[in-house]
Amino acid sequence: MLLSTMNKKRYIKILGLYFIFFSLGTALFILLFHTKVFANVSVFFYRGVLLLMLSSFLVTLALLYFRTTKYGKTLSIKDIILLIVLLFCLNLVFFTHLPVTADRSVSVFLLGYMNSRPEKAFSNKEITDVLIKYFINENKAVDKRLSEQIISHDIVKEKNGYRISDQGKLLMKFYNLIADVFAIEKKNISL
Repeated sequence: MLLSTMNKKRYIKILGLYFIFFSLGTALFILLFHTKVFANVSVFFYRGVLLLMLSSFLVTLALLYFRTTKYGKTLSIKDIILLIVLLFCLNLVFFTHLPVTADRSVSVFLLGYMNSRPEKAFSNKEITDVLIKYFINENKAVDKRLSEQIISHDIVKEKNGYRISDQGKLLMKFYNLIADVFAIEKKNISL
C-alpha cells in the first residue's frame, strides 16, 4: 500500500525534525564537555553519562515546548520519546566507543606515542618501556583506575591496601558470564 501524499509529507517533516533535534542534542552534549558542568565528577565516563542525561532532558523540554507551536504539532509524544531514546542511545554508544576509549586505551596511547614519532621503528622492549614509563607511571594509570573503582564501589580501600567489594565480586560474575556467552578469553577476568 502506497503512502498518500499527505502521509509522505508528514513523515518527511517528522524525519526532518528528528534530524534537527538529534543534531542539536548531539551538539549540546559535545559542547557541555567544554563547560564546568559536572566538572567535579572525576570519572570521565560518569561525567559523560550525566552530561548526556542533561542534554537529553534539555532537548525533551525543547521538544515539549516546540510541540506547542504550529510547526511542532506534527510531533506526537511517541515521536518525542523515540527521538530522546535515539539521542541518548546513539550518543552513548558513540561516547563509550570513541571518547572513553581515547581516555583510557593502551592501544590509543601507543598509537599516539608512535604517531608523534613516525620516523622511528620501536622494538617490543621499547614499546613496553614507553608503556610503563608514560602510561602507567607518569599518567598514573594505576592510581586513576583504583580511584575509578573506589568511586564505583567495586573496590574498597582499607588501611593495609585495597579489597574487592561484594559489588565488585558480583560484577566479575557478570563479566565471567559475558566471557562465556561471547567466547572471550578470560585472561583479564580470572588470573
